Amino acid sequence: MTHLPTRNAVPQSTSPELIVDLNAVVDNYKTLQGMVSGECSGVIKANAYGMGSNQIAQALSEEGCETFFVALASEGVEIRALLPNATIFVLSPFLALDCELLKEHKLVPCLYDIEGINHWISAHSGLAPVALHFETGINRLGLSAQNLETLLSDKTKLGQLDIKLVMSHLSSGDEQQSRHNPEQLKAFKMIRAEFPNVPASLANTGGILLGSEYHFDLVRPGIGLYGHDPHYYENNCSRLKTVATFRAPLAQIKHLKSNDSVGYGATEMSKDSEIGVILCGYADGVMRAFFRHETREGHKVALNGFSTPMLGRVSMDMITIDLTDIPSDAYKKGDMVEIFGPNSLVEDAAVMAGTSAYELFTRVSDRTVRKYV
Repeated sequence: MTHLPTRNAVPQSTSPELIVDLNAVVDNYKTLQGMVSGECSGVIKANAYGMGSNQIAQALSEEGCETFFVALASEGVEIRALLPNATIFVLSPFLALDCELLKEHKLVPCLYDIEGINHWISAHSGLAPVALHFETGINRLGLSAQNLETLLSDKTKLGQLDIKLVMSHLSSGDEQQSRHNPEQLKAFKMIRAEFPNVPASLANTGGILLGSEYHFDLVRPGIGLYGHDPHYYENNCSRLKTVATFRAPLAQIKHLKSNDSVGYGATEMSKDSEIGVILCGYADGVMRAFFRHETREGHKVALNGFSTPMLGRVSMDMITIDLTDIPSDAYKKGDMVEIFGPNSLVEDAAVMAGTSAYELFTRVSDRTVRKYV
């Protein structure tokens, strides 16, 4: 295990840790690649969903991944310095600001309006490399049906583009029975038919798991690389390996009597209780919603083979957990408590907080030390 310091990291002895299993990332990539006949890329935007984009990109590249997607041009610049020969698509470029950066670092923008296409063409003396991102139902960034007609009617403009990819994005790929999936698939097939010799891409992780109809020439897994199966809640199982273990040290053990209270809002004890204070809070990525003060429900963490709930509101730098039902000889100060990982599933944490694994991964702050297995 190696320690790679992160921006604003505090000393390892007191800091929460995010343990990232690079072998599991690679295994998940191989699993997803094995499901498709075309190319499997890697989505490493948002610092690889909080896992560390440089480390993830390097591991995937060594496994044979040649195509990467980032959200911002600045993210692409960072990966270009690491992987000089990779194909790097930028999902959300703003051409008025990013144009020179994209050109200088040989990044391919995913363009979503005619204005951007015109700007990109004017910046090139030769063919302008581009991915065309079409709207099929999610109604975020994307070329409209009217934009498509305008583009197809202007052969001169099309002739100035080196179209590397036509793509769209599913709104409901994580819902296997959603009517939106076949509707978007139908719409995308009609668009793809206008570009028969250009590679096509529709599927994120959820789209890959929907089946081969959604795969086309290139798939774009993101969350699946990092261990979350978007269909987990429907299937009650995961086809992917856990990547991230978020944990923090047990700093103090306290005995509280019935009617004593703990934390902001003074959560009262219903009985004599043993509690543990953990050096990790919402400044590190532990959501305040992990404990429901009104109902006394808490997300269950893992400690040395035992599962136990949080007890008391999450504060900026600390949480408290209930140790009452764990044998006193099974833990000690300094032991690491797993907030989420293989023994305390991120999916369960997300349900408690009313959010998704995506948000929990990306909320883990820079104050948390990343370690790579």
